[in-house]
Amino acid sequence: MDRDKAPGPDGFTIAVFQDCWEVIKEDLVRVFAEFHRSGIINQSTNASFIVLLPKKSMSRRISDFRPISLITSLYKIIVKVLAGRLRGVLHETIHSTQGAFVQGRQILDAVLIANEIVDEKRRSGEEGVVFKIDFEKAYDHVSWDFLDHVLEMKGFSLRWRKWMRGCLSSVSYAVLVNGNAKGWVKASRGLRQGDPLSPFLFNIVADVLSRMLLKAEERNVLEGFRVGRNRTRVSHLQFADDTIFFSSTREKDMMTLKNVLLVFGHISGLKVNLYKSNIYCINLEQNHLSRLAEMLDCKTSGWPILYLGLPLEGNPKACGFWDPVIERISRRLDGWQKAYLSFGGRITLIQSCLTHMPCYFLSLFKIPASVVAKIERMQREFLWSGVGEGKRDHLVNWDVVCKPKSRGGLGFGKISMRNVALLGKWLWRYPREGSALWHQVILSIYGSHSNGWDVNNIVRWSHRCPWKAIALVFQEFSKFTRFVVGDGDRIRFWDDLWWGDQPLGIQYPRLLSVVTDKNAPISSILGYSRPFSWNFNFRRNLTDSEIEDLEGLMRSLDRLHISPLVPDKRSWSLPPSSLFTVKSFFLTLSQYAESPLVFPTKFVWNSQVPFKVKSFVWLVAHKKVNTNDLLQLRRPHKALSPDICKLCMKHGETVDHLSSIAL
Repeated sequence: MDRDKAPGPDGFTIAVFQDCWEVIKEDLVRVFAEFHRSGIINQSTNASFIVLLPKKSMSRRISDFRPISLITSLYKIIVKVLAGRLRGVLHETIHSTQGAFVQGRQILDAVLIANEIVDEKRRSGEEGVVFKIDFEKAYDHVSWDFLDHVLEMKGFSLRWRKWMRGCLSSVSYAVLVNGNAKGWVKASRGLRQGDPLSPFLFNIVADVLSRMLLKAEERNVLEGFRVGRNRTRVSHLQFADDTIFFSSTREKDMMTLKNVLLVFGHISGLKVNLYKSNIYCINLEQNHLSRLAEMLDCKTSGWPILYLGLPLEGNPKACGFWDPVIERISRRLDGWQKAYLSFGGRITLIQSCLTHMPCYFLSLFKIPASVVAKIERMQREFLWSGVGEGKRDHLVNWDVVCKPKSRGGLGFGKISMRNVALLGKWLWRYPREGSALWHQVILSIYGSHSNGWDVNNIVRWSHRCPWKAIALVFQEFSKFTRFVVGDGDRIRFWDDLWWGDQPLGIQYPRLLSVVTDKNAPISSILGYSRPFSWNFNFRRNLTDSEIEDLEGLMRSLDRLHISPLVPDKRSWSLPPSSLFTVKSFFLTLSQYAESPLVFPTKFVWNSQVPFKVKSFVWLVAHKKVNTNDLLQLRRPHKALSPDICKLCMKHGETVDHLSSIAL
């Protein structure tokens, strides 16, 4: 828990409880025991301040502000424990269409699914509509009675429901106006923004909408999108209160969807704000779309749209697709360039902020080279510019600047390499999340790879969806993966890398050429236990040299252990562990096929001096300081003449000479 977050009405931060633990621990344990027994939290402990944060500039109406609750630290500690327990079971009761606050699910899963199924629908020529809704003050309108009923139906115990009721029913609010609390109001419904329990309880409520839609599909009164060869059904996606529907263009389906939303709003308190909801068409005439919008009482709009902060049905190859990233970086730079920042300060801002700004986009889409060049030019100009107008010298080559610090750079990294590393995470997740909705959608559209682990990496040219870019990373990604043998059912004996530094088919090419089944799994050749069965199924009798190879192979595999009860798994061959990390992939891509470089890394970066001094020493180590000898070559009109050091008045002014004087 964050030690120094803004306190609630009690005035205590979490730091107080941590630093005074020896004094208050017994009292705190008694509070927990009493709550566990009675399920009651007194009103002063559950009081909260409401802070109104503006959603946009020039906020005038109360609806232009977002209410955030500042709750007491004692209450926060209690519900943090409850939230941790609820998080552990939420994935078992929340449908796979909900991607928020559920273990193992990520925000980009929904964006990937939405882009893939919309693109598949567009290419197939089938008609369809996408309906994006906005719940009106979603957290504030949740009915407590409805929440309690849903918890009961999902099998939560009476004691747990009593705890939840105790956390909700004793809530009271006071609005902070210019730092002063104004009035106290007792709550009768809703969930608080800032309460650790709120996201999980809201998911439980919103899951009812998913179940209603699935039931409507089962009864054939609502038809979502069906994609791929497996005709995988996707009728909606949720991320907390952000909900998007995918439907056929039949008018009866629109009426069913509208009725479902009305009924759900009536029983749960979550009403749809139709004024902020939009409908979009795929392969559909505009007049038909307008008629459907009139039925739903919403507005029509065109593609692309913004979904969870990323474009949906856009073209990643177009420069305009990346305008939000460019504009965000430009806005940040506009503020920084007005400040008097040292060279070290500019390095810190680029490392901590600018290099990470595009990462959300880079995690799903391949960035064009022209956009990379534009972003890197902005970073480069900011690094060397300082304050003031006029052209500044770029003292060190940008390729050197982007290298890791251990190789003489500043560790910025190439954007294109970071893009590849982030996309590689999808390839790692794919075989590990077989039950996930995004996995099922991708498998249905593209089919399985011949290795049985990955998705088919051959994507048709007509695709402009995210997986096309992800598939291009497969060849580079597969260089750093290997397999760990369990029962041997999924690992191919000859083609997969599981024994030694190369696949056995490459180590023993003569044996591979005479086997009948080159894709045979390990278990079919060796069996599940010792002694191994050695069922190779050669097409003919082996020659003497082939027999020697076979004997060598059998001796080598004598150390192999097969575990019939343990499934095969894929491991990551790069440090620090056998699990994939974007950082390890990125660093390896950045250093791949480069010759060793001698650079005094520890001397430059591990010294106990201010960072701005380290940054200057880095320039000195590269001999790129603007001494007079370099200025004579680069800008003679700005150099001093004659080229004499002003400290000793004997030698020429060079980096080496000035360094020797300093030492």
